[in-house]
Amino acid sequence: MSNHNDNCGAGIAVISFLAGTVMGAAIALLTAPRSGRETREMLSEYGDELRERARHLPEEVRCEAGHAVERGREMIEHGKELIEKGSKMAAKGKEYLDEKKQALSAAIEAGKQAMSKEKEELNRALGGDQG
Repeated sequence: MSNHNDNCGAGIAVISFLAGTVMGAAIALLTAPRSGRETREMLSEYGDELRERARHLPEEVRCEAGHAVERGREMIEHGKELIEKGSKMAAKGKEYLDEKKQALSAAIEAGKQAMSKEKEELNRALGGDQG
């Protein structure tokens, strides 16, 4: 969608430029008192200037589009790097949590065994298998 908007923006810029040039030429013709021959020469000069500017305009548009495409590629590459870093951090976090979970499970199991042993010793101390 962004590419479509960029193309529309460039098209509008070209049309605006050409319209501005034509309007400027028209105003100059209407406000300057000249003979028919001078007016024709002036129109010819404006036409030549307009053709010259229009010839360079696609180069400028291509250049700007090239910069925009390159910037887009850089942003995509940076995004990929961030995703890769995030994935590595998530993997490290998962490893850390797995290690802590194993340690906690081992501690709980050791606590259960110690409690069971103490219960047996207490039962023996109280007189055997009473209750």
